[in-house]
Amino acid sequence: MRRVRKLASLATVTAVSVGTVVLGAGGPAAAAPVSKASAAGKSADFNRDGYGDLAVSASGYVAVMYGTKTGLSASRHQVLSGRSGGQSSYSYFGDLMATGDLDGDGYDDLVVGDDGSVPSMSIFWGGPKALSGRTLLSLPPSTMAVGDFDGDGKNDLVASSSTAYGGVETRLFRGPFGRDGTNASTSLVNTGISPGSLAAGDVNGDHVLDLLSVGRHGDTADASLILGSKNGFGPPKDFSTKVNSGSLADVDGDGYADVVLGAGLEGYQPKGVVGGSVIVHYGSAGGVSSTRKPVRISQDTAGVPGAGEAYDRFGYGLDTGDVNGDGYADVAIGVMQESISGVSTTGAVTVLRGSSKGLTGTGAVSWHQNTAGVPGANESYDMFGSQVSLVDMNGDGRSDLVSSTDHENGNEGNLWYFRSDSKGLTTNQVVSVGPKTVGLTAKYRYFARWMTK
Repeated sequence: MRRVRKLASLATVTAVSVGTVVLGAGGPAAAAPVSKASAAGKSADFNRDGYGDLAVSASGYVAVMYGTKTGLSASRHQVLSGRSGGQSSYSYFGDLMATGDLDGDGYDDLVVGDDGSVPSMSIFWGGPKALSGRTLLSLPPSTMAVGDFDGDGKNDLVASSSTAYGGVETRLFRGPFGRDGTNASTSLVNTGISPGSLAAGDVNGDHVLDLLSVGRHGDTADASLILGSKNGFGPPKDFSTKVNSGSLADVDGDGYADVVLGAGLEGYQPKGVVGGSVIVHYGSAGGVSSTRKPVRISQDTAGVPGAGEAYDRFGYGLDTGDVNGDGYADVAIGVMQESISGVSTTGAVTVLRGSSKGLTGTGAVSWHQNTAGVPGANESYDMFGSQVSLVDMNGDGRSDLVSSTDHENGNEGNLWYFRSDSKGLTTNQVVSVGPKTVGLTAKYRYFARWMTK
């Protein structure tokens, strides 16, 4: 029970300087008007300039890519170091991250997991120029989500971490947070499963965020939805389906976030579905709709490029956002083990479109490194699309696409940024960023193994 008592409070902290921060060339730009809320969804904005920002892991470091009026810029970055620095062996610093305004000052903050024993979580605080300051939390490395889950107008932190007895415990730390790491109060959350990832969104339209948990339930993978309210979290709804990724977003524009789940592993598919799939459970005033039938889309669905093949891993990773500003959330899907023209496991990214009728294969696009305009070339085991993110990095209300793999160039890692316009995503002026771009040594850097927005 000792670990439970430690988790009950975040008050044990150590404040340290951020001497390990390196600012990219050019420095922070002058503030631009903050963009209005849109169907592009959540994007972290650490310096509140109206442009979405992206945090990327880099084995011992986190590279923060700042948005600009033209989108992601390779020169606008900041590098944060784990306490153990960039050691030669793989560092887990940055493998667990979450973003949101924890202290209510209007700037989003970044929570990062670190190596070593408790305390091993750090908050880097947002500000007008960049992230600065660092507060260590007395909390084990945790799967996290930030949002207002009790409707009081202040962001909370939900964290799931292992206990001393081999279990997993999930807690709600109610905001606001102080710069010393203290928070308002803490309570346990019943997720129904052991979470591997957490996502926030408003499924029932009550203006209080709900929590999607994807992880293990007994011997299989599963997902559960826990509705937030001013009276606290409700009981978990178990989907009883084999999935490994998920997001909450309004794909049909009815005002209710929908539950988007990825089943990207073999053995996770119903009979007749090969290579992976994405499932959507539609939201309603009562939570997940009991009258609308869930939809499942795979590479064998009409309009979706490619064909379902064993071990493609379509849906292993996914993210949601509105790529053309039509008010419907779209879904970016990593197909990390797709083989193309005889090149094994080179990887691809597919984007499915939302519509008034829900998620559809109509208008879907798929790209890889041999697509015209995309830097690089398809090579065996690149696994392009290992991670995907839809984030509005130029403040125009439309989501741009970031695709990454930590296998590029012999585990150096790389990411690619695709801009959006009124017609959707484009391969015009794709930006490629690797560890050398942000001033890090490249060998075994595993750059962009994980990303958060």
